[in-house]
Amino acid sequence: MFVALSLQCPAAESRTPREARPHDIEGLYVRAAYILDDRNISNIHGVTAMLERCTQWGHPLAAELLLDVYEGRRKGLPPHPEKAAKLAHALAQNTLKLDSNHPKAHQVQSESMFRYALYCEKGFGREKSEKEAISWMLKAANADVGRARVELARYLMDKSKPYSNPRKAMQLLRAQAKKDPYTPNVFFYLGHAYMAGYGLPRPMPQLAFECYSIGEKVKDHRAINNLAAMYEKGIATSRDLNIALQLYKKAADLGNKEASANMQRLAFIKAEIETGTPDALRVDYATMRVIEALPLSQRIRNLLSAPLRAHAEKLRRK
Repeated sequence: MFVALSLQCPAAESRTPREARPHDIEGLYVRAAYILDDRNISNIHGVTAMLERCTQWGHPLAAELLLDVYEGRRKGLPPHPEKAAKLAHALAQNTLKLDSNHPKAHQVQSESMFRYALYCEKGFGREKSEKEAISWMLKAANADVGRARVELARYLMDKSKPYSNPRKAMQLLRAQAKKDPYTPNVFFYLGHAYMAGYGLPRPMPQLAFECYSIGEKVKDHRAINNLAAMYEKGIATSRDLNIALQLYKKAADLGNKEASANMQRLAFIKAEIETGTPDALRVDYATMRVIEALPLSQRIRNLLSAPLRAHAEKLRRK
């Protein structure tokens, strides 16, 4: 199977991918990557075709970047799920041959297994298939993709599935946390497993708290959100709404939408239990905290908060 890619370069039509000169391939890839990375360049016409040519020539980094483009994660380019799924499958199966002399070739192939597993799970560019998702995630995990081990553990923690194996899931998470603590979601899932008692004799909230605390240090926003909840409820630690609110804000600043909602909710709760605070002032405080969590520059947040700060100060003086 070969990925059907649209080429529009007359100079390349007369030669096969392996006949292209290495510096031509590398130069084209560097140019495409530069266009996508430079925020000052708005004209991105033709960059997808450039990456498609480089990918046909076997350039691993071009193939990886092209998957980003097909997923719609680069500079506002529209997603092409079907193309992403075909390309990831071809790379994972090694039917689209990459330059074996390139130091990143094996890594890109392994990462493509991981991506294709997620495509199978979510039905991105192809039909959903739980069986294929697990199969490809296992292949990626065996190919030393850390994120694949974490997501494979997620599959194994689902007790409603016939392949459920919480004990194996815990082994995978512990091993990956030790090997690379910066693996996305590793401390979130590890904390969740300890909290629920997956693969354990009983739930261990204190160990969950420790995992979420490590997650805060490595900026795992999902772990931080859960750590905030533990402070809010007083689970495995003393109840502290101020710390909880700070942690919800930290997670929200990292892009966690659930934390943004939690911060808004807790802001109102905290204001309500502060005796003597007028309703209008509580609303001002809560709204300012929500604004602080928005994904905007600090200058814009300050402009939005300024009228609220002035109103709150007026109320305090009364």
